[in-house]
Amino acid sequence: MGEPPGKTGRRDAGGTAPAVEDRWTQLPPELLPLICKKLPDSADFVRFRTVCSAWRDAAPLSDVPPQLPWVVERRGSAFQARAHFRFYSPSSGRTYGVRGYGGRSWRVMGGACQEHLVTTVDLSTTALYNPLTGERLALPPAPYPQWRHGVVHVVADGRRRGGAPLVVNASTRTGHFGYCRQGDTKWTLVDGRQDMGHRAYHGGRFYVNTNAQETLVIDASTGAVESVLPPPPRSADAGAGVSCGDYLVESRGKLLRAVLFPRDGVVATSAEDYYLNVYQLQEDGKAAAAWAKVESVGDSVLFFDKHGHGFSLEPNGAAELKRDCVYFMHEKRTWLDAGEYRFLCRYNMETGEVDRVVSLPDTFGDSWVVPGLCPSE
Repeated sequence: MGEPPGKTGRRDAGGTAPAVEDRWTQLPPELLPLICKKLPDSADFVRFRTVCSAWRDAAPLSDVPPQLPWVVERRGSAFQARAHFRFYSPSSGRTYGVRGYGGRSWRVMGGACQEHLVTTVDLSTTALYNPLTGERLALPPAPYPQWRHGVVHVVADGRRRGGAPLVVNASTRTGHFGYCRQGDTKWTLVDGRQDMGHRAYHGGRFYVNTNAQETLVIDASTGAVESVLPPPPRSADAGAGVSCGDYLVESRGKLLRAVLFPRDGVVATSAEDYYLNVYQLQEDGKAAAAWAKVESVGDSVLFFDKHGHGFSLEPNGAAELKRDCVYFMHEKRTWLDAGEYRFLCRYNMETGEVDRVVSLPDTFGDSWVVPGLCPSE
């Protein structure tokens, strides 16, 4: 943020600094939270807090401004000796190095996370790790043999209000998945089917999409399938096209489902070739629960990674988080140079248009984390 005006570092003949009024500290207190909310990056938030005590009081650690998630570096082998994490901030274009923990090797599990990464150290110890605070929350040993069953993702939903982080661990080979929270001594396993796909946790239940586009409603405490929701109604513009993304996310106490389609019904060759249908789970108690199409997500900002994991954020124009928009990844491999390019794209629910927010560096793009500075409860 630079040096605050009024602090010039000039000294008089006696070698002492003159008493210069610090104009930054004289800003009206009611303006400080408004300024803080416009900061696009966690690093700017930290600098904001160091200006003076009044600014620090106006920016509690529990109230970091919403921003585009940081993306974790992906380079080299999955397990290797290195002592730090590297992150890229799409909002500021900066790259940050954060010291890690553990033994000679560690692995960051794929998937979007809030505040925490899920890491495996020395192939056995799994933990939630907050790279900004250094906080580490131990997890029970992984419920599946990692090399034989092929763990797909471990997702941390982040610090929930009034509860501990929820971690979900799934396997494509068996169709099972398990979950645990901080303090659990073992994973709670849920019997599944081979066709289970993306999942979300909402109101004590897991909602899991299948290959047939149905949604299984699973009681988290018993693992029993309570009901099966039919596929959402297809809009006329979807035609017979096959979806290229089907995501579930909880937003402001509601469960939403976003289905990504190619506009021509066949294939999307660029980011502009996509459109989205968004549905909300309707539970009125008088009729069976079902998906109902919505034309807006209001003040919510939905974010999905290429693995199908997602979360809901608040708008922040300075950080390119625009209201009533859905952010997703577009990735295309170019055979000419055996490389690939990736874009973070934004779908505007009001206009139906897609624009590219930022192009991601080649060495980044598999795992996302929303930086958090407040320790978990």
